This record gives sequence, structure tokens and C-alpha cells, in this order.
Amino acid sequence: MSLQTGHSQRGATLIISLVLLLIITLLAISSMREVTLEERIVGNLRDKQTAFNAAESALREGEIRLTNSIGPADTSAACSTSAENCVLATIPSDVDSVFESGSVMAYKGSTAQQTDLYSVADDPRWFSALIGFDPADSTGRVEVTDPEERSRGVGPYYYQVNARSPGRSQRMTETLQSVVVQRY
Repeated sequence: MSLQTGHSQRGATLIISLVLLLIITLLAISSMREVTLEERIVGNLRDKQTAFNAAESALREGEIRLTNSIGPADTSAACSTSAENCVLATIPSDVDSVFESGSVMAYKGSTAQQTDLYSVADDPRWFSALIGFDPADSTGRVEVTDPEERSRGVGPYYYQVNARSPGRSQRMTETLQSVVVQRY
């Protein structure tokens, strides 16, 4: 003979346990999604920083090559890997088209030996353009007032230097620009 108690089990503990397990599972999935998103954001920031650093290296190389030149840069020479400088005669209206045309210098480094940048998808590239010789400021004043010196080209030359580099992948590209004043 069996004794029956006044309570019959209805499975409330099982239902509560399953609900709590479902809540914990949803929290875990949500946390994994958030971690994945944060990892993608950090990867993009690292890619952008890599592109920026490589473009800045190319920009500094262009500036150094301009400042190391003995006289005004030759604007008639074509840009090639053997050239020291790549100076366009005028500032292009579309910088992107210059980079796409290939009339740019590949980054070599500022030393005598080739310097390789690691972790970039392609070599950074740079070019410069002549802004002008001793342009007048907003008041009309020029630096070199002696006509003989002006005719010999003595005075400040202004150049715009542009550099571009991809990051670790081709989907992230950074473009930088600076102005260099060189006095001869």
C-alpha cells in the first residue's frame, strides 16, 4: 500500500529552471554579439591608424625630398621610380585622379636604402605640386622686392605635397596634404 501525500508535484521548478536558462542564454548571445562588434570596430581603427601612419611616412618623404633639393624643383620631369622628386607644374583640381593615373612616387623611405612598410596592402604614394614663387599675401606684399633677385628666382617657392596609403586592406585609404616653403 502506498501513502499519498496531500501535495502533488506540478513541475514548477522545471519551468522556472528552463526560463532562467533561456534568460542566461539570451544574455550570453547578446554579449557575444557585442564583443564581435567591438572587435570589428577595433580592427577598423587599427586599419585606419596603419593607413594614416603609412601616408604620413610618404608625406614626410615628399617634404624631405623637396627640402633637400639644391634649387627649385623641375616641374617638367615625369614622375618615375628613378626620379628624386615628383612635382607637378600646377595644383590638380582632382587629387584622386593623379593617384589613379600613376603619376606619383612610391614610398622609398628617406634613407639611401629602400625602406619597407609592413602591414600595408600596397606601398604609400606621394606627389607634390608647385603652388607658386613668392606669392603676394592678402595685403599685396611680396617677400623679395629686388627685381634682379626676383628675375633669378631667389626667394620662397611654395609646394603642396600629397600622400596616400591603404591600410592593412584596400578598403581603408588615408590621404594627407601639407604645404612646404623652400627658399633658394
